[in-house]
Amino acid sequence: MIRLSPDLDVQALATAFAANRRRLHIPGILDADSAEAVGGVLEAETQWKATVAAGGTFLELPLNGRVAADPAKQAWLDEAAVDGTNPLIQYIFDTRRLTADRELGLARGDAADGTLDFLNSKAFIGFARAVTGDDRIDFADAQASRYRPGHVLMAHTDASAGKNRVYGYVLNFSRGWRADWGGHLVFYGPDGHVEGGWVPAFNALNLFAVPTPHAVTQVATFAPQDRLSIVGWLRSNSPVGPQAKSETSAY
Repeated sequence: MIRLSPDLDVQALATAFAANRRRLHIPGILDADSAEAVGGVLEAETQWKATVAAGGTFLELPLNGRVAADPAKQAWLDEAAVDGTNPLIQYIFDTRRLTADRELGLARGDAADGTLDFLNSKAFIGFARAVTGDDRIDFADAQASRYRPGHVLMAHTDASAGKNRVYGYVLNFSRGWRADWGGHLVFYGPDGHVEGGWVPAFNALNLFAVPTPHAVTQVATFAPQDRLSIVGWLRSNSPVGPQAKSETSAY
């Protein structure tokens, strides 16, 4: 079972969240055993899917480790590239869609699937409501993500009509990550400058209000390891206000 760390100071986190533009980095979010269990599963995972919306290419392909499961389609991945002049959201990364697999009866019952259960537990939903001061949070969706060198998620806000997204989250499982390896979660201000962001970490939760302009910067080609996380949105069962302008979604 995946559990919150017993050392979290919820009141202090709530104060910090409100004071920091309604976003927060929370280190040590899970107890040590839970973090190791989830991190170990993501590090050992081989059945990712490459997901690409970049340079006019739109695809999702099963992988065998780091290459296309169907060798005839490897060229599709090799040729995928972001068009830096295109204003639409673009991305290249690997995914394991925990919510979608659960709905299709494809859950594997490992610690990654257990994280989806944890995110929808009374303990975590109560924690999230307490930190944000927002009782609209009813449930969470989730996907595991792997950003390899060269992978990126360009600027977007997470707005999506009808999905009732209230907050975005990233559960980080990248060990010993260095800032110069890239893969940062960054937030943009009205002037287009970066007004904040966080380096990937291990056993840390990033939480932010939707809509918020943000991106995952490109993982450096020289990065010696992959950026691993479980990401998604905390959502409401009720409409949460105007989010009529949907984007091409990275989920």
